[in-house]
Amino acid sequence: MPLRVRKSDIKVGEKKVFKDGEKEILVIYLGGNKFIAVNNKCPHLGCKLDKTGVIIREELICQCHFTHFSLSTGEPRKGATKKQLIIYKVNDKGDEIEVET
Repeated sequence: MPLRVRKSDIKVGEKKVFKDGEKEILVIYLGGNKFIAVNNKCPHLGCKLDKTGVIIREELICQCHFTHFSLSTGEPRKGATKKQLIIYKVNDKGDEIEVET
């Protein structure tokens, strides 16, 4: 079952964690209708991206070991790991978004 999040629960530029069972999903609101949802754990050492992650342009950078992940594919572009970050599909549902986990 998909995770549903009210758009009003997250502000522009904010990163916020939502639980879906045992999973922690980090939702990032870039403005307009651009929402991105990723696994909240860095695939390298499991650092919590809501605390260590920084968005610069189209990348999420984990400051634990400065791995740069593509926000569109999850692919590591440079840094300490070759493991891909899990990116979840986000669907616009009017006042809510639906994250396919």
